[in-house]
Amino acid sequence: MKKLVAIFTTVLLAATVGAQENLTLTVEEAVDYAREHSRTIRSAAIDVESQSDARNHVLNVFLPNVSFSGTITKPNEYDTTYATLLNPLYEQTTGTRPLPTDFTSTGDEYTVVGTASISFTWALSIIENVKKANRDYEAGVISWEQTVKQNERDVKKLFYSMLLSQKTLENDKDSLENAFQRYTKTERSYRAGSSPRLDVLQSHVTYENMKIDVEKEEAAFNQQMKQFAYILGLPPSTKITLSGTLDTVIDEFDREAMMEAYSAYNSEIRLLETKIKSVSAQMRGLNLDSFTPKLSFSYATNQTLHPIDSDWLDGSNWSDKGSASMSLTWSFTDALPFSNNRIKYNNLRREREQLELSLEQTKDKITLDTEKLFDDLEAAAARIKASKENIALAEESYTLLSNAYNNGTVDFIEVKEAETQLNKARLAEQSELYTYISSLTELEYILDLPANWRNL
Repeated sequence: MKKLVAIFTTVLLAATVGAQENLTLTVEEAVDYAREHSRTIRSAAIDVESQSDARNHVLNVFLPNVSFSGTITKPNEYDTTYATLLNPLYEQTTGTRPLPTDFTSTGDEYTVVGTASISFTWALSIIENVKKANRDYEAGVISWEQTVKQNERDVKKLFYSMLLSQKTLENDKDSLENAFQRYTKTERSYRAGSSPRLDVLQSHVTYENMKIDVEKEEAAFNQQMKQFAYILGLPPSTKITLSGTLDTVIDEFDREAMMEAYSAYNSEIRLLETKIKSVSAQMRGLNLDSFTPKLSFSYATNQTLHPIDSDWLDGSNWSDKGSASMSLTWSFTDALPFSNNRIKYNNLRREREQLELSLEQTKDKITLDTEKLFDDLEAAAARIKASKENIALAEESYTLLSNAYNNGTVDFIEVKEAETQLNKARLAEQSELYTYISSLTELEYILDLPANWRNL
């Protein structure tokens, strides 16, 4: 049901994109759209399809080779020896004139041959070849799943990164507005004779520098949004509005329990284990080819009709010169240490050893990366808590200055500065929330956590 809803949402989203250039996306919609339109995922799906065909057709080795042929033959020269010897006897018995020894072509010179053959070769290595095809297909499916999850991780992290950039840009624009107001106030004070020329110049330079930085930041943000649209498979000209928030639930994790429950099912580990099984099956197949015989069976019927003008429907006019055979064949050469078979076996053995080393390294790396992510999550959670306390202080300061401004005891610029500090405190919290979400998304990818893992 969830898959149908996702497909429906994607189709609806595609239709909406075709109808308008402005689009509002949630993170779930962005992930669904990228899943359906990602070129990387489609390429991985084609690989799985090829491996599926190889697996489905691996049993074709059990099919016999069957062939049919039909031939009409005629000798280039007719042997007159027998005609010369038989002519006198032919004339005595029939009373008619015999054929001349240099007679022209007749139907007696043509022969019809119909051939049907069937052959079959079977070896014990076929069993291992079937296992290898199944393992290769499993590896392809795992690789496809890994690509899908990686795409989901990247889209999520990019979506929340864009949200953070958007909030940062909004905060910097507020700071730019405050800088402009400080500059205009200083200029008025200078004209009124209460501020020196140096203060005007400094505030003006500060405003202009900040203005350039904000313009660059806004241009970079717009370029990132175009890149985000491209990654999703949308036209780069599509103007995307991000619908979402960085607010999330801060959890406490039992890292040992999660590592024990999920780390062994990481897609990289499963992929390497499957590849090792595939190579092992191929090695066993080579051993069977080297040290066990092959069974061959063949049968052929060779139906011959001579002369060609005989009655084709009369079975007595046909003769069968076919044969049947069954044999066991063992190639001694394949068992020699320097044969191509054994060289290939040794290469596969070294390949398996490398895969086993990669598996050990991957397990260690997953453990280290997962531990680091747990540490990052705990540190981010602590900083989020501290940011909330800082926001509370900044809100109190802003409230006090606002009240003082209303009473006429402080300047408006001081209120705007307090507001800027409050926005910075909130932005710092948003930055830590992004760090937390990013680390959590990476943890979900590394451990292959199910979609509803928080509710388990």
